Amino acid sequence: MRIFYTGNDIEDLAASGVKQLEVGPGVALTDAARERAEELGIALVVPGKAAAPAKPAAAAPSAAASGGTLPARPRGCQHGPLGGGSPAAPAGAQAPVVQQLVDAVSALKKRGG
Repeated sequence: MRIFYTGNDIEDLAASGVKQLEVGPGVALTDAARERAEELGIALVVPGKAAAPAKPAAAAPSAAASGGTLPARPRGCQHGPLGGGSPAAPAGAQAPVVQQLVDAVSALKKRGG
């Protein structure tokens, strides 16, 4: 399974203090994510290679050296509520389409697909 990062994900990582992101074979970045990483000084590190800062002129200390930790992937939902949701809906309630997708993915996962 691949992990996808968007520009918003990179902004969230930068806001939490992340200075480098491991980009292995199971990780995909959008063009916007690569651009934001460069703009925000987040180094994109290929496993097994030395870390090089995204901006060579601004060599930032690694997150591990500054006491931070690198997340393995984005956590949770990366966007606000979907349109059409009722503001009176209880917290954690999902739109019917979203729930159908979650159920379908869960069923596939159980089957090993």
